[in-house]
Amino acid sequence: MLESWKEAQKQLERLGVKVRTGARVTDIDAEGVCLGDERIAAKTVLWAAGVAASPIARTLGVPLDKAGRVLVDATLQVPGHDEIYIVGDLAALQQDGKPVPGVSPAAMQGGRYAARAIRSRLKGKPVKPFRYLDKGTFATIGRGRAVGDLFGRLRLSGFPAWLAWLGIHIFFLVGFRARLFVFFSWAYSYLSHRRGARLITGPPVPRLLGPPPPAAAAPRTEPAPREQSR
Repeated sequence: MLESWKEAQKQLERLGVKVRTGARVTDIDAEGVCLGDERIAAKTVLWAAGVAASPIARTLGVPLDKAGRVLVDATLQVPGHDEIYIVGDLAALQQDGKPVPGVSPAAMQGGRYAARAIRSRLKGKPVKPFRYLDKGTFATIGRGRAVGDLFGRLRLSGFPAWLAWLGIHIFFLVGFRARLFVFFSWAYSYLSHRRGARLITGPPVPRLLGPPPPAAAAPRTEPAPREQSR
């Protein structure tokens, strides 16, 4: 996979991106970032250093790793708790000396494995250890640019990798209508050079699940009685 990341760096540099590796960010503020004693001024900073595990793991009272994930055995069960299965990016599992990545393919394979294991246990059958199959990884870099590999053997880059990334994402969408909509939407964006944007401009506005309640009627006021002259 190292060759793929080198190719990704080359494609980013062709786009005018200055790539820095082996540098630790020590501080971030509204005016930029600090790499040790070096200061880089910036008005916009995009941080992609990963996320922490769900806080629900801390409520289980079981051993966790540094990222807050639950340490599981080869059957995706919590040691000492055969009734608990952990799958997806909440599970910390070592396979062939390497951690199983917290990506959607691993979560889907883990979920299917856990379902089969539960059925086997109910029938009194033995359960084989979980085995993650890495089918490949793709990453987009920009318009018509991507890198990736399939099963760790076939490496792609540039426009072919970008087409493969699009095809894989559309294939795994649920429903033919969703696939067709996404395909034409991406095709239109590609041909028209239109850029999509999702902006957060303020606090979220609560949405009603049903029709809005009827507006409260204004209080009715009775005219004050007039004094009659004698």
